[in-house]
Formats: sequence, C-alpha cells, structure tokens
Amino acid sequence: MIAYARGLLAATAVFGALLTGTAGAAEFIISTGLGKPHLWVGSHMDPFADAIEQGSNGEITFTRFYAGELTAVGRELDSLNSGTIHVAAPLLAPYHEGRFPLSDVTQLPTYGTDSPMVTRAFQKLLDSDVELKDGKTFYQYEIADKGIRAWALGATAPYSISTVKKVLKEPADLQGLPLRAGSALHTIVLEKLGATPVTIPASQAFEAASRGTIEGLVLAISDWPSYSLQQLLRHSIVDVSIGHWESYLAVSNEMWDQLSDEQKKLWDETARAIGTKNAGQWEARVGTVKEESISKDGGSFVSINDLSPAMKAHIDKAAADTWVAWIEKTEANGHPARATAKLYAELIQAEGGKLPSGVAEYLAK
Repeated sequence: MIAYARGLLAATAVFGALLTGTAGAAEFIISTGLGKPHLWVGSHMDPFADAIEQGSNGEITFTRFYAGELTAVGRELDSLNSGTIHVAAPLLAPYHEGRFPLSDVTQLPTYGTDSPMVTRAFQKLLDSDVELKDGKTFYQYEIADKGIRAWALGATAPYSISTVKKVLKEPADLQGLPLRAGSALHTIVLEKLGATPVTIPASQAFEAASRGTIEGLVLAISDWPSYSLQQLLRHSIVDVSIGHWESYLAVSNEMWDQLSDEQKKLWDETARAIGTKNAGQWEARVGTVKEESISKDGGSFVSINDLSPAMKAHIDKAAADTWVAWIEKTEANGHPARATAKLYAELIQAEGGKLPSGVAEYLAK
C-alpha cells in the first residue's frame, strides 16, 4: 500500500510537471522490476538516469522506482502504454509472452561470444534496415507498433549450465536432471540435452536449489550474486554459451514526444554508451565470481573442450537442434524467425562468435 501510494503521488507530480512545466523541461518516472544489486539496475538504470540528468543540465529529471515498487517484471509494456511509467529500465521482453516473439534470438546457443559482442550485434539488429517480413525490419516488427522506443541493454554474460552437487561428465548425467530454465528458449535447450526443465524466475532459484527441487540451472555466472546463488552452485560447464539474455531500455512514445531534438540526441547517444559500458561490467564480473567461487567455495568451471568427446558432441547437437526448434516453432506461429536468426547469425559471426555445428548450413537452405 505504501509503495502504491508513493507511486500514485509520484505519477501525479510527474504529469503535473509535464502539463505545467516549461517547454523542454520535465520529470519522468523510470522504473525497474529488478533489485538494486542486479547489474541492469545499479550499473545500467541508475548510471543512465544520472547521465541524462547531468547531460540535460537538469532539464530532464527522474523519479526512480526499484524492485517492482511501481511495476512488476513482465508488466513493463502495459505500464508504459498506460502512462504509469515513462521509462522501463529494463523492459524484459521474454517475460511478455507472445508480444516480442523474435527478441529471444540472442538466447540461441553460440561459442566464443561475450557480453560486448552480443550487445553490439543486438543493437545492430535493432538498427538494421534488412526487411524480415511484409517490408518490416526487426525494429519495426518487434518495437515500432507497440507505442514505445527501445535500445539494447548490456547483454548478460554467457548463460552456463551450473549444478549444486552433480558433476556433469557424460550425456547420461543430464537425463531427467531437474534444471531451472528462465525462458521458453532455455526450456528447448534443456529438453534437447535430456534434462527436465523447471521454469521459475531466478529470484526463486536459491530456495528451489536449497530444497532440492532443482539440481542446478541455466544462468549467467556474473548474475549469481544478484540472487546469492554463489553460495550453492559448485560445478559449471563453460566455453559454450547457452545464449545471452538481451532486452530493452524502453520509453513510451508519449514521453519521447515531450523531448526536444537535442534531448532526443542526448538520449540516444547515452543509451548506446551506457549499454556498451554495462556489457563490459557483465563480462568483468564473470572473472570475479569465478575467482571467489574457486577460492571460497571450491567451485569448478570445466571447459566444454575438456569434456569427453561424447559429452561435447551431445551438447553441440543440442545447441544446434535448439536453433532449428526455435526457428520452426516461431515460424509456425507466423513470425519471421528464420530471417531473424540468419541476420543475427551474420551479425554475431562478424563480431567473432561461432555457431553450433550445422547451423550455418541449416540457415542457408
């Protein structure tokens, strides 16, 4: 009730500022469903808001809400369109079931990719003029008709398979193993591996792992501290990316129309710069978490290249099959998944990333 009252008062104040303030000056509501420890909050939302306030010489200011105080994860689009908030930082597209059908593309498995590479590739995907379907680009298909404008966040570091007790050495070790999946695409890859996906938010993973409901999960190692998971997870397979989670810094069109051309330029440049910086922070924290896990908790991080030939081949086949399954399922729902995956594959390979065996040939058909 307190949070609701605070939100109502802030919203009233903001709309008053928009109606009565001088041209080019306004206060806006910026909101996140995530907690401050998350790298998309303390290292993206807040630095972005600070940079805009400073760069605009105080002409743009923000009232900030955290950890779902004003809008929950998965409700950001509705809150933007209703005017409850003006900026979603972030808008987590995969939690908006069916509304951003192509935005999961960065969660497709790859090799040799890191956060900066994926961030650059995803922003280039948003900027691309390649038509995917009915004359629409990726941005036009995913973003433009939803009443918002959007920019890439700093992508998470690679998602890895990590377990509490069980060491994964051979394909049989994965059979029926309950592992947390954070998205529909992660569900696909876990099924292809032979594991049993358990779809729960990352915020519930600690309790589930503690109780033995799950034996492990798919998550970026650099995201463990956001959910205190470094206290539990002991064994990880690395050097294969079970995708990277990307989403958007998003604003309502109503808010965007309040800005001057100079302010819009500042916003665009700042969003891109902060996203790039945030990507570096995601990647840097991988090493920090690994070192702490090894030194304090006895954690192990095994390269896929050091696994048995059978296990390596099993993971690579599951990774490739995930591309095919996602494309064919999404295409069956009427969306241009093949064209999107092909374009993303070209962009990520240009950044130095590699595709699972057979994916390039499949996309070329």
